[in-house]
Amino acid sequence: MEKLRQEFLENLMAAWCPSGFEEEGQEAVRQRLAGVAEEVRTDVHGNVIAGISIGAPLRVMLAGHVDEIGLMVSHIDDNGFLYFRTIGGFDTNVLGGQRVIVHGEAGPVQGILGRKAIHLMTEEERKAAPKIEDMFIDIGAKDAKDAKKRVRVSDPITIDVAMKYLANDKIVSRGFDDRVGAFVVTETLVELAKRKPKVAVWSVTTVQEEIGLRGAKTSAYGIDPHVGIAVDVGHASDYPSVEKDKRKLGDVKIGGGPIL
Repeated sequence: MEKLRQEFLENLMAAWCPSGFEEEGQEAVRQRLAGVAEEVRTDVHGNVIAGISIGAPLRVMLAGHVDEIGLMVSHIDDNGFLYFRTIGGFDTNVLGGQRVIVHGEAGPVQGILGRKAIHLMTEEERKAAPKIEDMFIDIGAKDAKDAKKRVRVSDPITIDVAMKYLANDKIVSRGFDDRVGAFVVTETLVELAKRKPKVAVWSVTTVQEEIGLRGAKTSAYGIDPHVGIAVDVGHASDYPSVEKDKRKLGDVKIGGGPIL
């Protein structure tokens, strides 16, 4: 991957973008497209819309959502522990023990997500998926007053997982759903700008997909495209436990190209 493209991917994945809080990711997109697109604008909803050959009569819209699932502080108890609600859908089985970042007004606050120790659970509790209301976040606060100096109810929270490189050109990160789609549509516009297409091409990094496809709807009304292509993630079928489901999922391999 060329250096500028790789730097953009790394900057985009480092951004925190729970639905409704996409500013960091969108700033990375604006910087990447500055001087490339004929027009770059951010609508009132927060979608970043960039176009080339914008005077052409046929309009094509490429869309990838920049937001990710996250959490939000909903309560701070007397001991300074934080309780939360989800932004978008979470598999609660993967939350316990995760390091998190609470994005407070004064800056990021580190925390750890906990629940009752397995040794203290009943057999029924061990078998059941954990409930959000039974989980908490410890930021190390002494009490509620100390916690409220650092965070407040309504602060967004993200899992503290940075992008990492694996063997054979593979990458892992939180938020690939769907900032990798935002990356693809942005880089597609960069490439198409060199070719000066005869149709108008609009690249849109949309907001609030995880809570109802909201940004895609409003930006589509703004562009009124003749053709729309959404780029999002899918499920591979080349890893243990799902290989037998290829008849249902299709034969989808990591590195095997795009899927429809």
